[in-house]
Amino acid sequence: MKEKQTVSEELRAIVKSKRIPNAMLLYGNNSNKLKTALNFCKIILTSDEDGEKKTHLENVCDSFSHPDLHFIFPIPSSAKTNQNSCDFFSDAWRNFLLSSTDKLTMNNWKKKLECGNKQPFIGVGAVEPLARKLSLTAFKKKHKIVVFWCAERMNSDASNKILKLVEEPGKDTLFIFLTEKINDLIPTLVSRCQTIGFHGLKEHDILAVELEILFSELLRNAFQIKKDISYGAKIIEWSKRAAKLDKENQKDFLKFSTELIRQAYLKNINANSLVSFQPQTEFNFSSFSKFVSKNNVENLTDEFEKAFYNTTRNGNSTMIMTNLALKLTKAIHTH
Repeated sequence: MKEKQTVSEELRAIVKSKRIPNAMLLYGNNSNKLKTALNFCKIILTSDEDGEKKTHLENVCDSFSHPDLHFIFPIPSSAKTNQNSCDFFSDAWRNFLLSSTDKLTMNNWKKKLECGNKQPFIGVGAVEPLARKLSLTAFKKKHKIVVFWCAERMNSDASNKILKLVEEPGKDTLFIFLTEKINDLIPTLVSRCQTIGFHGLKEHDILAVELEILFSELLRNAFQIKKDISYGAKIIEWSKRAAKLDKENQKDFLKFSTELIRQAYLKNINANSLVSFQPQTEFNFSSFSKFVSKNNVENLTDEFEKAFYNTTRNGNSTMIMTNLALKLTKAIHTH
């Protein structure tokens, strides 16, 4: 029997097929819907690119400043017209997404807005600018993407306005709606979306994908620096991004990486019956295992274990991740 795909795998398969629908609905009671959607957007916006160009676009996506990636989210009502637009809150929204401490929940968003007892919602003022934005030529002649967070908070006027855009989308335009319950959206909008549910999906599956991507990015930079010294700057950039994770996710990453290195060594010495790791992304585990030998396996695992210990002692995250990245770069070339 074919194993059921995780949502992340299903979304990657959609990109690989090059048959991306113009409207998608991700639903279910799962706090990782937004993170999963953001990663999906990054894959779309950086597909068919490689090398420095791909890295640059990935960094732009990670800073949530890609000109073809738009967000619609609940905001408090205001008597001032300009404050009824998501554009007015764009800086607060970007900071919210980049935050290493806030979880991406409505309660934390309300705290960020400091809106008191006002209930944020998505009204006409929030969605009106979209028609103009989507009429512009795509920055990289790829997709233009609009992510609706907490789409269930759209009022009827906004829903009907969005419905018209979804019914007559521009070329390579993708609308992504995130909600807990399908029934909270108007049926005519739901009927025009490809729906993907998070029901039964374990959150650690999504986390494993994110940790694997983070590990593979570090490795790619570590290998490339031998050919191009400019990758030293990319390693520092990686360290800063890793340091922005909250402490628990940093510890998850360090434990995940330590075990992954041990698994790679087992594969290297052909102890395949003991190898349980299965990549969930495009990470080439087989190729990586060739670089983990008896000459460096202890050094590699020691560095990750030291970083884990220092993280549990509330050490400076940027210094810990930078030191780890540099030590790994040196050790990986001594196989």
